[in-house]
Amino acid sequence: MHDETMASGVYLPEIDVAPPALPVSKGRRLEFRGNARDYFRIWIVNVALSLVTLGIYSAWATVRTRRYMHANTVLAGTPFEYLAKPIPILKGRLLTALIFATYVLGGQFFKPAQVAAALVIAVFMPWMIVKSLMFRARYSSWRGLRFYFTDDYGGAYKWYFGAYFLMGIPLVGFSLASLAGHPGLGAVLIFGGIAVIMPWIKGHQQEWMVENHHFGGKSFKFAAEVSDYYGVYIKAAGVAFAWMAPSAMLIGGVFFAFKSQMAVQPKAPPLLAIAAVYACMAPLYLGAWTYVHTRMTNLLYNNAQLGSYRFRSTLGYWEMFGIYLTNGLAVLCTIGLAMPWARIRLARYRADHVEIVGAGDLDDFVRDAFAHGEIGAAATEMDSLLGIDIGL
Repeated sequence: MHDETMASGVYLPEIDVAPPALPVSKGRRLEFRGNARDYFRIWIVNVALSLVTLGIYSAWATVRTRRYMHANTVLAGTPFEYLAKPIPILKGRLLTALIFATYVLGGQFFKPAQVAAALVIAVFMPWMIVKSLMFRARYSSWRGLRFYFTDDYGGAYKWYFGAYFLMGIPLVGFSLASLAGHPGLGAVLIFGGIAVIMPWIKGHQQEWMVENHHFGGKSFKFAAEVSDYYGVYIKAAGVAFAWMAPSAMLIGGVFFAFKSQMAVQPKAPPLLAIAAVYACMAPLYLGAWTYVHTRMTNLLYNNAQLGSYRFRSTLGYWEMFGIYLTNGLAVLCTIGLAMPWARIRLARYRADHVEIVGAGDLDDFVRDAFAHGEIGAAATEMDSLLGIDIGL
């Protein structure tokens, strides 16, 4: 067509038709506005009243703390809200305390009671996890929209109870190898079996938890692969191995320092030496745990999506390690008085490294949610006797 027009002597300028512009993806970072001074006032009153009331006030302390933390966590200029009442939390605490007391006292006076309490904990733990997640979601809101968690008890029992029976496979292998006189092979089987099974379980647990959450009439989606979790745990093993060298050197120094005392009492080493050994092992535990926790948190957020919005978490391993280490030392050196400062510091860092990414407008999202009715809006007003939070 263009060639024929040019041949006729008539010139028509070419017009560039640009493709429609794609919406620009915008990132909205969380902001934490709390400070240690204000939180210290709340914390010190909570601690004092909890001690005076033998722990009864702890439910009210939890509500005050969560309201403060929610109110100072801001997204797009709007703070989150925590709307729960203390009584359901107190019921959950009393239930948990009763089961735990039965377990502890049964171990001292009546072993069958301890076994029964352990079975109750194991059997009802998935139920309590669902109830706790439902409670926390139900009473957390942003711009008048509440979160909602599906009462998927079947999924909870599948991934928080039934899946752990797979741990019996490496345990059977360990027992058979030990009976055959190969304890080394048994150790390989049990650690290898757990290394194969645990990432698979953790991956499905995170998927179950994310996809049963809802907000603004939309369900969260989760896109991580199980192979991602194996990658985290394999690298965590390497991190733990790297921390073994300095920990071993420190422990060697402790044995050298207490060499003369341990020679006199080899079966009863000094308590100070035992404490020093545990202190030397702390970097190993902290280093490996921080790596798993940081990478699992990033994996959770980076694969979660709500409608057209996705999340981005950029927690750094060394930054988190430094925060945990210095927070722990500060709390230890101040006999706990630095706890508010440590918690505010961690909350601020985590908020600064979580971002919501999407091309849409959050105002439109809120209007659409109210127009179509948010999931579970009626259920949020019905706090039954089983609406509890056990502090998980």
